[in-house]
Amino acid sequence: MRRQAALAALLLAALSLVCSGLAWAQTAASSAAAAPALNLYAVEIKTGPGWDAAKPPQEQLHFREHSANLKRLRDAGQLVLGARYADKGLVVLQAVSAEEAHAMMQQDPAIQGQVFTYALHDFNVFYGGAVQAKRRSP
Repeated sequence: MRRQAALAALLLAALSLVCSGLAWAQTAASSAAAAPALNLYAVEIKTGPGWDAAKPPQEQLHFREHSANLKRLRDAGQLVLGARYADKGLVVLQAVSAEEAHAMMQQDPAIQGQVFTYALHDFNVFYGGAVQAKRRSP
């Protein structure tokens, strides 16, 4: 009789754990379903009509604010990648929608001041990998 009671208690405890695990899994699944999916957007940045060709980049109007805005986006987890090529810049943003990504770019003082212009495109990764930042010279 003691064995049956102990076995029954053990089964009850196991069933309780399984049920609580299922409840947790359902809560986690519903939370994940409630969170909007994030998309990637490639943003090509070019010099705009406010760019002064007589000045180096770091002396352009709003350049420090532009750098601070990119850092803010990176710290918030919204800027996935940033790079320069030729005379252009490229950032990859993570956002719920293209409208949200445009709003991120519109907050940049250098965009507002037309020092830079940008074009936003869907960024669909077909081959994932890792990109390391180039070390800067001291």
